[in-house]
Amino acid sequence: MQIKFEATPANRAAAYALRQAVFVEERGIAATVEFDEKDTDTRLYGVAYLRPDLPVATLRLEPQADGVMRFGRVCTRQAYRGQGLGQQLLTAAEDWAVTHGYQLGTIHGELTAQSFYERCGYQVTAGPYDEDGAPVVVMHKQLFG
Repeated sequence: MQIKFEATPANRAAAYALRQAVFVEERGIAATVEFDEKDTDTRLYGVAYLRPDLPVATLRLEPQADGVMRFGRVCTRQAYRGQGLGQQLLTAAEDWAVTHGYQLGTIHGELTAQSFYERCGYQVTAGPYDEDGAPVVVMHKQLFG
C-alpha cells in the first residue's frame, strides 16, 4: 500500500471519489454538505492506494491553531473495510502531522465510528451533538514524535 499526502489534482480527485462513494452514495449525505468550503485546491488529502489506480481510504488534513491537526472526512471504500487500511492511513497522517509540528490530533467522529477511533487511541472530549445531520463526538489524541 502507498499513502500520499498531496494537494495534487489527481490525489484530490481520488479523495473526492472515495468521499462521493462512501458519504454521498452509501450514507446518503448531500453532496453540498459533504463537499464544503474546506475543499480547496491547496488542501492536503491523505489517500491510501493499493495500486496506483485503486484508492481505498482517504482523509482531509485540517490544520488548527496551537499545534492541533484535525483529521476530517475519514473513510474507507466499503469493500476494503475491516482490513486495517483506515487505521494505517490515520497512523500515517498522525506521523505526518508530528513531523510538521503538530502535537494534538482531533476528530469529529460520527457515533457509528467512535469505537474505530477509540481503537486508534482517541478519547471523547465533547458531544454528542449534531454536525451536518449526523450525531458526532469530538475526540482527541496526544501525538508524539
